[in-house]
Amino acid sequence: MNPLPIEHELFLTDYIAMFVVVSPFVAIFFAFGFYVTEIVYLRNYKKPLIVFANVNFLKLNDSRKHILAANFHFYNRLKPKYKRYFEHRVAKLIFHYNFEGRDIEVTEEMKVTISATYVMLTFGMREYLNPLFKRIIIYPDIYYSSQNDNYHKGEFNPRMECVVFSWKHFKEGIDITNDNLNLGLHEFTHAFHIHSLKSEKSTSVLFNESLQNLFRVVSKPEVKQRLIESGFLRDYAYENQFEFVAVLLEYFFESPQEFKTKFPSIFLKVKNMINYNEKYFVSSIV
Repeated sequence: MNPLPIEHELFLTDYIAMFVVVSPFVAIFFAFGFYVTEIVYLRNYKKPLIVFANVNFLKLNDSRKHILAANFHFYNRLKPKYKRYFEHRVAKLIFHYNFEGRDIEVTEEMKVTISATYVMLTFGMREYLNPLFKRIIIYPDIYYSSQNDNYHKGEFNPRMECVVFSWKHFKEGIDITNDNLNLGLHEFTHAFHIHSLKSEKSTSVLFNESLQNLFRVVSKPEVKQRLIESGFLRDYAYENQFEFVAVLLEYFFESPQEFKTKFPSIFLKVKNMINYNEKYFVSSIV
């Protein structure tokens, strides 16, 4: 009468062992299948298959939410559902990166506004955390950088795995919304641009392919000449391709209507580059 229970135990053990052995291969198969499917979808529709896929949400306390509402028109315009995603990502960045002050105390305002600037830039992207930096360093004002023996307002330093800001100039970029100068957007764009060149994730594929389309448009002699003669972008944009992209993103967020009116084709390429779908996540109530 004993063999039947023994056989049942052996069958259950074998089944569990088979599941343990096979499940990693099944997971790899589905992950690869999803990646291929999304790349095909991305190249056809110029957007990722999925952007927001949270199961659990990190929450911000009321004080941090108040800082967001007081400083970010972008956040205030979001539909309630997407405010929740925005808050989650801000909380995630505050948790994920180290904030370090140099001759200045790091405050809640610094953590929230710096993180929210990054989230605003990458809100259309599923993979938004950047592995090229681990620290965000804050100085009270212009600081001396040993990277190139010069004084800076901000920089992205991949060798030191950090993004650095002068708080005075970062805050000016937040407070003054019509001068197309936003230090946070500028330096975070550099960091994301460089990361996208090293990554094969769908977010980077979208950014790079849209960027190449953008360069093809602005490299046309008639478009380039009209862009330069218009004086729309500040001169610093023409230093190199990295500065051009960073300045474009500043103008995209600070002067969207003027940008769209004057250079609609360039505006559209930038919009595609960061998957910025305003009609999707922004409330009609301003």
